[in-house]
Amino acid sequence: MNKPLVFLLCTLASGVVLAQAVAPDRTARKAEMQARAQARFAQSDRNHDGRISLAEFQDASDRKLAERFAHMDANKDGQLTQEEMRMAHEQRRGRMTDRRHDRRERMEKLRGLDTNKDQALSRAEIGTAMPRLLEHFDQLDANHDGKITRDEMRAGHGAMRQQAH
Repeated sequence: MNKPLVFLLCTLASGVVLAQAVAPDRTARKAEMQARAQARFAQSDRNHDGRISLAEFQDASDRKLAERFAHMDANKDGQLTQEEMRMAHEQRRGRMTDRRHDRRERMEKLRGLDTNKDQALSRAEIGTAMPRLLEHFDQLDANHDGKITRDEMRAGHGAMRQQAH
């Protein structure tokens, strides 16, 4: 898969993922994310024909790469040194580590809620600790047994992402 295509898919997917990660004012945030995605599309559609050609796509990718380059160019001299690239790599690694840490914390929180250690969460176990999970309980409980398993959570989150498209 070429880099411009990956860029576009990631850009579109990030809007979907971020739209699902919001809390109370979810509808407003979802609308905001959709508006941003539409704005990025419109910005890429240079001739305003409602479609993005390969040339327009490459142009958008070039702009994104230029932004990334500018971010990495710490001293803003228009060139990247090995030190600047190393620093950018370390920053990226740090962000990834933070995300993994956040995921681990969420998993630990979920495990902590499983008071009867049956590898599933009931409404009572969730209680008020995770209101968004409770809000989507019925959607996630695929077999309607009153419990949400890890597999049901994965499948449910995937299905909700598809609905956001």
